[in-house]
Amino acid sequence: MFIVRNRTDGLPPSIEIEIISRLYGGLTQIVCIAACVIVGATIVATRTGDPAMWAIVAAAVVTSVLRIIGVVAFHWRPARKLTLAQARRWETCYAAAALTFTMVIAALTIRIFHAGYVDGYILAVGLAMGISSGASSRAVRFWICCAICTLAIGVLIAALAFTGDFLLQSMAFLLGLYLLSIYEAAARNVSQIEAVLISQRELDFAARKDALTGIANRRAFDEAMSTAAGSGKAFSLLLLDLDGFKAINDRLGHAAGDDLLRQIADRLATVTRDGDLVARVGGDEFAIIAPGADAGQARSLAERVVARVGQPYILLGSPAEAGTSVGIKTVAGGDRHHDPETVRRAADEALYAAKRAGKGRAMFAQLRSVA
Repeated sequence: MFIVRNRTDGLPPSIEIEIISRLYGGLTQIVCIAACVIVGATIVATRTGDPAMWAIVAAAVVTSVLRIIGVVAFHWRPARKLTLAQARRWETCYAAAALTFTMVIAALTIRIFHAGYVDGYILAVGLAMGISSGASSRAVRFWICCAICTLAIGVLIAALAFTGDFLLQSMAFLLGLYLLSIYEAAARNVSQIEAVLISQRELDFAARKDALTGIANRRAFDEAMSTAAGSGKAFSLLLLDLDGFKAINDRLGHAAGDDLLRQIADRLATVTRDGDLVARVGGDEFAIIAPGADAGQARSLAERVVARVGQPYILLGSPAEAGTSVGIKTVAGGDRHHDPETVRRAADEALYAAKRAGKGRAMFAQLRSVA
């Protein structure tokens, strides 16, 4: 199973970014293993007076500080979403720091066994197994976990094998089996984490989709409105209310009404631009958020909507006609103080002004509608 794992594993970018971000959630574990390495190496260096061991202590301090700085820097970065390229750079930085720290543990192991510090054998075994079990239990990136465990345990296995002591060599064999189990556990843990995140993403996606039409629902609309109103960039809001929907429901039944809503959602997708959000916000009410659209672009979009929605329908085999009225509110760029509800209310007033004026038309919100 672990042989086929790789760096990206075909994950959606948002999932891969989330997984990489989780690498930086183990500060407590990093501090604990760093303390164990520094204290353990210091005790051995003090008892032996070995200059090489003191150099290892210094390296442990430096690499530990670098790992901690990396975690802090990640959490103190500007509060904006990571791109996949940025996330992978952070992953590389994390891996470099983690592997460098693991090299310090490997150097400690080599020095202890090479110099014959028998009292330090248990320390070397404990540190190698500690960092490998920690990497396995919190594995979110398979390749990083395997690299850390292979380096820490692999060096320990080699050191034990070259002692010439049958008992220690037997331990080296057992550690080889332990390393294989680490690979398997890490592969399983990573797969489970990925499956959970993908499931959460699918549920989150479904929670923002209208079950009948497949377009965005009220929740997604509210979130998009908050984002647009707080961005400081220009956008236009179009609110749509169908004309003749109740008559179709009464004449042809609710199944035909549902079919009409689905067809209208499909038609709206053909007249909006890439980047526009089309949402169903009520029974026969739709909304379009058009980022960057000024008054002229918003009017052109509304005219296309009215024309396209007003074309004839075939609903469950029966001909039918429906239309829509549109209320428009355009927000200029550079203002971050628009309340989403105020903008929506202004467009809503314009919508009902359009219906009072004869339906099948679009009207702009009056200036007095916005506080």
